[in-house]
Amino acid sequence: AQRSQLFWFRERGWEERGTGEAKILRHRTSGVARFLFQQKQTLKIMGNFGIVDHKVYCKLRTHAGHPLMLAWIALDYSEGEQRAEKFALKFG
Repeated sequence: AQRSQLFWFRERGWEERGTGEAKILRHRTSGVARFLFQQKQTLKIMGNFGIVDHKVYCKLRTHAGHPLMLAWIALDYSEGEQRAEKFALKFG
């Protein structure tokens, strides 16, 4: 687990989704990995998606040249339904 800030891209630009712990979890039997972000104060799940090897999804890149910030696109389930979202994660 890593304490960090999660952002997502909206029509007006990047908005903070929450501050909390980012985790990468792996299922014991299937081996499928997923990203989980839980907000610190409310414990609400703010990011929940499988990590897939796909040319569009889950391709990490630095965000705005900031060495402690990564950005990617993923199929997120945190709002109860699958939606393609742009995310950025700032470590520390």
